[in-house]
Amino acid sequence: MMKLNTPILILTALVAAVIGCSKASAPEAPFDPVVRVAPEVAPQTRGSYTTETLKEFDLFIHSANSKYSYTNTKFTKNATSGEWEPARQMLWEGKKTGFDFLAIAPSQASGLSMTDDPIFVFEVETVQTKESTASDLLWAFKSGTSCEDTDLFDPEGKMKIAFNHALSKLKVQFTLGTEFNHNGVPQSSPVRDVNIGKLKTQTGIKINNNKFDPVWPFGDAKTIQAYEESWTKAVDEAGRDDKTKNCVAVFECILPQQNWITFTVNFICGGKPYTYTANSGGDGLFESGKNYTLPLTVGKDEVIAGEITATPWTDGGTSDLETD
Repeated sequence: MMKLNTPILILTALVAAVIGCSKASAPEAPFDPVVRVAPEVAPQTRGSYTTETLKEFDLFIHSANSKYSYTNTKFTKNATSGEWEPARQMLWEGKKTGFDFLAIAPSQASGLSMTDDPIFVFEVETVQTKESTASDLLWAFKSGTSCEDTDLFDPEGKMKIAFNHALSKLKVQFTLGTEFNHNGVPQSSPVRDVNIGKLKTQTGIKINNNKFDPVWPFGDAKTIQAYEESWTKAVDEAGRDDKTKNCVAVFECILPQQNWITFTVNFICGGKPYTYTANSGGDGLFESGKNYTLPLTVGKDEVIAGEITATPWTDGGTSDLETD
């Protein structure tokens, strides 16, 4: 009769049991209450934030427990580590506890609350440049969420903040007639001093019915100086100057959401001043998060406009707005 080695059998059974338990379920990692973030910015063009150029922003958190509610707190990106560091420590109340959050850029004066009406007033620059992001208001908002939201938190426990553009962008596309090529195709844009007039530059920001809301602007209408976004000279398929083709200059600026009846575009082309007045017939709208393009064909003595087209600032379909 074979003799069994009892200690070896017991050890083998214990190892099998441990392996079986580890395959069945891994222990849940302890909850980390420290607020950590991973922000990203929706696609854009010059004069707007990118994920790479975003260096600071404000984060608001509203919870039923005031101890875990925070007025706007600045987060700054550490240039060495790339980590986002808050101006003060922020903690989650618990993994299952509900909260609302709002994130905005550029950073505002401290002491603002999500419950204020408006939370703050934002104004775009009246002289805008492609290097400045001061007029590009970013926002990210979500209500009734928690740290268990796997769409909101990454595997490292960082809250994913997906920033979008809160205001509107207006592009003016100048297509120059071939008469501007008479003395040779221009090597740089003859279009300058592009000013967009009769539009408002201030808007209030608040949470309305659990939605982020750039409320209708206020104050006097002003003139905004746009910046050159691109210049394309007239060339043939081989890239050689072609007097029979059209040069194109694109200027753009950022605007608050607003209704408009008319606005003006004043500019100089080839040393000559031009004025174009857009007329919506009373139902014009520059909407939050939209990118608008106004095409203008410029001749020696006239400006001819096409329809204003609108696309989401993150790219997408188009819609037409009638202008006179």
